[in-house]
Amino acid sequence: MPAACCAWSVVVALVFLRLCVGWHFFSEGIKKVEYDASSDEWNMVFSAEGFLSSAKGPLAGFFQNQAPSTHQWRKSLAVSQQLDPAKSAKLAGWVASYVKRRQGELPSGKVTPPQFADFSPAASWGEEIRQDWQATLKRFRDIKTLSKEQLDKSEGVFKKYELYLADYLAEEALAIEAYQHEIFRLEQAKQAPGFDEVPFEIARVTDQQATVDRTPGKWVAQIKALDAGLADELRGLLSVAEQDSAVGTRVQSALTNPETRRLDRMNVLVTCVVTGVGICLLLGLFTRVAAIVGALFLLSVMASQPPWVPGAYTLVFYYQLVEFAALLFLAAIGAGQWAGLDFIIQGLWSRRRSTQGAAIQ
Repeated sequence: MPAACCAWSVVVALVFLRLCVGWHFFSEGIKKVEYDASSDEWNMVFSAEGFLSSAKGPLAGFFQNQAPSTHQWRKSLAVSQQLDPAKSAKLAGWVASYVKRRQGELPSGKVTPPQFADFSPAASWGEEIRQDWQATLKRFRDIKTLSKEQLDKSEGVFKKYELYLADYLAEEALAIEAYQHEIFRLEQAKQAPGFDEVPFEIARVTDQQATVDRTPGKWVAQIKALDAGLADELRGLLSVAEQDSAVGTRVQSALTNPETRRLDRMNVLVTCVVTGVGICLLLGLFTRVAAIVGALFLLSVMASQPPWVPGAYTLVFYYQLVEFAALLFLAAIGAGQWAGLDFIIQGLWSRRRSTQGAAIQ
């Protein structure tokens, strides 16, 4: 009798564990979509971009490459550069002159050619952005059904945003210079002998790394806003009828960044995987497969934030580690055979095999 009670206690605990993990996955999955009653549509409200962009450790490059690069800002903007007093003074003088000139032009509505200084710390990024915008403009202009008026106006839209870009990068040039110098200082701190052996130094470098990681966020967000504005104004050159026709579809495709489409597919995949794992665990259906898929998903999340790397979100790692262990346990036990559909499937499969065996005899 005690042994039977013990066995039932284990079964109840296994079912409870399976339902808890399943409910967590399911609830996290359905949070990623939202129903819009006005349009009678389900919309994705989740993006993996933040998770991918904030990856740390040995696999950081792999994860970050899956996120939209916003014109390769990590390669062009996040570079180590020691502050040079002479170059800094030259840059400060140019910025002051540029801002003064533009402030004098704005009241009159005068438009001058955009000015990009090749010695600016944002010069490479600015050129990358301009080339990407030119590629977007070319895809738009290659649409055969657009009128000459629309094509001419598209050139004006591009020039306007090119000037916006020049103004913004000039205004932020000194801040970007300071940011690149902070990257240099961080690299020097990490190369100091024994920095990773003294708790105070580890904490200081971790805080410095976090500050450096946060700094470019405002610049990237502003450039994304300019990207969206450029696309919206080019799309606005179409008439209402054109926007609802095949022309509008072609324009939308031309103005959509391929990296954004890839991220959208990833968002849908993550949502389906998380929700699907949750449903299967709740129903006890294909429990082993669902638990293994869920464990692999959590493993990818943990791999993006290894706790031994300064600046990693260690709480996320250990939180996911507990659930990862639970999923491996559920997979090994095959917990769906108790109070789950796997029990019914297993029974039907066994009966079919028995019937086939009897028929052969």
